[in-house]
Amino acid sequence: MFELTICSGGTRRTVPAAPGQLVSDLLRQYIPSFALPCAGNHTCGKCRVQVSGDASPVDEAETRLLSDEERAQGIRLACSCRIAGDLTVTLHEEGASRIVSWHETPAFDRTETGYGFAVDIGTTTVAMQLVDRATGAVLAERLAENAQRGYGADVISRIEACKTAGLETLSNRIAEQLEDMAAACLRETDIERVAESVVTGNATMLHLYEGLDPASLAVVPFDVQSYFGCMSRRTLAGAPVYLPRCVGAYVGADITCAILAAGLTDGGVQLLADIGTNGEMALARDGRLLCCATAAGPAFEGAGLSCGMPAAPGAIRAVARQDGKTVYETVQDAPAVGVCGSGILDALAVMLETEAIDDSGYLEEDWPVGDSGVSIIQRDVRQIQLAKSAICAGLITLMEHEAVPAAEVSRFAIAGGFGSSMNFDSAVQIGLFPAGLREKTDFIGNGALGGAYMLLCSRALRAQSEALARNAVELSLSASPEFMDYYVDCMSFMQF
Repeated sequence: MFELTICSGGTRRTVPAAPGQLVSDLLRQYIPSFALPCAGNHTCGKCRVQVSGDASPVDEAETRLLSDEERAQGIRLACSCRIAGDLTVTLHEEGASRIVSWHETPAFDRTETGYGFAVDIGTTTVAMQLVDRATGAVLAERLAENAQRGYGADVISRIEACKTAGLETLSNRIAEQLEDMAAACLRETDIERVAESVVTGNATMLHLYEGLDPASLAVVPFDVQSYFGCMSRRTLAGAPVYLPRCVGAYVGADITCAILAAGLTDGGVQLLADIGTNGEMALARDGRLLCCATAAGPAFEGAGLSCGMPAAPGAIRAVARQDGKTVYETVQDAPAVGVCGSGILDALAVMLETEAIDDSGYLEEDWPVGDSGVSIIQRDVRQIQLAKSAICAGLITLMEHEAVPAAEVSRFAIAGGFGSSMNFDSAVQIGLFPAGLREKTDFIGNGALGGAYMLLCSRALRAQSEALARNAVELSLSASPEFMDYYVDCMSFMQF
């Protein structure tokens, strides 16, 4: 038996390690927040750590994903590096993400009293607010990367992890994270108890939170064990938890809440897109609600990109051309260390403008973002290409299904942290959403959290939201030939 010393956040911890054991397995056990975006499949290269001591030789994946300079500095991929003796691993933290937590909601009557938590369990990020239900005031909040991220960046990876790590492991991981976040909020405000909480999320996240096997969500016909719209088997900070209802397997309670927060059914032809790891969309017209979901992947949130990162200090968040030069802005004006979702959109728009890439997305050589030291590579372009095509094709399919041209849409609500700093002109230029929606965009913040907040403060809205989800029609894009045609067309970097 050997020893692994983990250095993280200014602390050192020594743990036992077996010969041949993967460093990633140990980090996932002792550092729950350690991320493995590709679930250890050696494809993303994001689990970089610095090692010293006895480790296995560099393998093919590390040769492919790490530069000669990085390997010379002792940088390894945790998912490839194995224990060969006593080893020290240093984690270089990216810093706290700037994922947006605010939300806009329509006016509604608050009927409840006491304190409570509104929670959105996102696949990538967990957002929590401690609320005075009588006044609606947000007293404290916490934002954190989902503690399950060590088991992959998307819902399919998490579902697969249930077969290997075990459902109970993933379920307890998120439940314990919520308890820790809630305890921190209560300490900050000197509040001793809450009356109730509302926890929302997509169907997979709610299945995992409840300890329900999500395996059926990954195979046709995509059955759910529960649509929720009920009280949880769990408590949060010792108080009952209400789980909003899902529309379907891939249109979860988070989109139900976002529809509520957007006031999507209040009249007119309204369109909603919640852009994150899962791209969920809804179209409201004449009392009819049509929803769909598409797998956008985590690229918009920085995962899967060679230079990608969350919107944390040092992330390039905006790129433009100025006086013939490429200029950029970073989060908190910190030195550039990577690029987040809004930055990559701007970068691609500039690359199109300067013809560094063509409509097909072909990139002849790595493209430097000004003098930042950060570069965009061909694989990054392709990752965004796949993600933006899925979103745009989903929106077009929804509108075509209901025979609604973009000109008839009165409002296009965009929800999710990614939209907080998105340049809508760049989004249109690269074809993220149809150009006809540009002047109708309305960013509502974290719609899922906003809807949870409304349900926390108004018990009457719960029956309304459950009826809304029950009566909504889910359009299966996987079975739609129109979607597949649009998906191929939308792969081009051009306006639609």
